[in-house]
Amino acid sequence: MADEQENQKKTLYHIRVQGILDDKWAGWFDGFVMTSRSDGETLLSGNAPDQAALHGILAKIHNLGLPLLLVLQTECPCSSTNCSLRGQCQVCVAYHATNGKLPFCFRERTRWNKQLNKIS
Repeated sequence: MADEQENQKKTLYHIRVQGILDDKWAGWFDGFVMTSRSDGETLLSGNAPDQAALHGILAKIHNLGLPLLLVLQTECPCSSTNCSLRGQCQVCVAYHATNGKLPFCFRERTRWNKQLNKIS
C-alpha cells in the first residue's frame, strides 16, 4: 500500500491534444495544468489518482472532439538543482496551477519538452 501511494506521488501524466483549448475548459481537468502551445497543441500535465480518473480525463478529451496525440506517464522531469519543489511534482503542478501557469520543466524549449517531442 505504501509503495502504491509513493508511486502516485511521483507519477505524472502528460496528455497532448491537437488544438488550442480556451482557459474556460481548465476546470474540466481537475488536478491538471493546461497550457496552449505555439504549435497549435494543448498540453495537460498533472496527476490522476487512479486509472478511473485518467479514463475520465480521456473521456472529456474525446467528448470535446480533440485528437489525442500523446498520453505519457512519467516521473518528475525537473532538472533544476535550485528548485525547492524538485521531486514533488504534484505539489509543484498544483502550486503553478493556482497561478494559471505551467511549471518551468514543462514549458516549451526546455530539455524535457525536447525529449517529449522525440517520443511523440
